[in-house]
Amino acid sequence: MINMYIDESGSIHPTSNNLNRFFIIGIVIPKDSQKLKRIYKIFIRKNIDELRKLDKEGKMFNSNGHFLELKGSSMNKPMKLNFMNFFCQNNLFEIRYIILDNNQLEEKFIKNKARTFNYLLKIFLINSIKKKYIEDKQIFLQIDERNVKTDAKYSLEDYLNQELLLNDNLIENIQVKYFDSSQNCFIQIADVFSNIMYSNLITKGSYKKELQQLQQNKYILPPFIFPQKKFENNIKKI
Repeated sequence: MINMYIDESGSIHPTSNNLNRFFIIGIVIPKDSQKLKRIYKIFIRKNIDELRKLDKEGKMFNSNGHFLELKGSSMNKPMKLNFMNFFCQNNLFEIRYIILDNNQLEEKFIKNKARTFNYLLKIFLINSIKKKYIEDKQIFLQIDERNVKTDAKYSLEDYLNQELLLNDNLIENIQVKYFDSSQNCFIQIADVFSNIMYSNLITKGSYKKELQQLQQNKYILPPFIFPQKKFENNIKKI
């Protein structure tokens, strides 16, 4: 079984503003969960004081100063670079990205954002299976629950099993579970990486060098871009 931990940055909506142009789904796929969890704990311990200083909006620490979770939106660029350098050692995980360009979306994708999110995951999984990025027949998706409407939580698992198992016979089973991200360290890692890609795109490449290096080192697999034909050439090299 392949475990995939999922969080997002940005939102799905029409815009002419580059700051809101992209919606990013970050997906972390651990290769060694125990070692990656230890790295997570060491990173927090070594950087706790600086993380506390950066937490201007109380997202990473509670009112008593106790650590809650890592949030990419609360980090500055030096801390994000520190995060990338610290975690991307010893080949402990892979990162996948789904990159959506709001400027290129048809109206039907705007009207129901939960349905669009589900659709993006479906076509991403189909693409990944057909290109052999995913070869496991059982898939376990663990998703941050905070941005998901209650009714949408009960539709994704059935939808993906219907599309990938019953219709296309690509897998044996997909499980979907939603988590409070403060209770799941791998979703937090996905959060930071999704924010790094989001920051890179809205600033037109401020993390490009580092992301390309991670691609070369096989940490980042090729991103899945939507709509592909309309904007793939502008983004495929990050």
